[in-house]
Amino acid sequence: MTHGASMHRTIVVDGSPGPVRGLRGMLSSFLRDRNIDEQIERAVVLAFSEALDNAVEHGLGSRNGTVSVRMRFTPRFILVSLRDSGSDRSPLGMPVVPGPLEERGRGFALMNKLMDYVKVKSYPDGGTRVSMMRRLDRPLRNAQDALP
Repeated sequence: MTHGASMHRTIVVDGSPGPVRGLRGMLSSFLRDRNIDEQIERAVVLAFSEALDNAVEHGLGSRNGTVSVRMRFTPRFILVSLRDSGSDRSPLGMPVVPGPLEERGRGFALMNKLMDYVKVKSYPDGGTRVSMMRRLDRPLRNAQDALP
């Protein structure tokens, strides 16, 4: 069965968890349909989930808005990017060094550990784009440390 190499979806985020859960499931299905290694699939979905949670929490805050998601598959890599329509209330591109007892602030470190490339761009007119790439031609780095 042949599957398209790219997919683009835009969801409206209105405070309910349904659209966010739906995007995670859509990415997982997109990867499974292309016979991606299960460990790599889990890593990509986890990194995507962190970026999506940040987009909803920091980019949109308590307002309604949209999150646009693009996925691209080639035999060599997976590219996932998302852009929120919100205003960046905090500097998402800045590294955060959480304290040893803090439970928050580890999302970007996790994304960088799971993916081969992570780029964050904030736009002057509002919104932030997070683009992540994962090569498929090598095993996951430190898989035991990164995956739950």
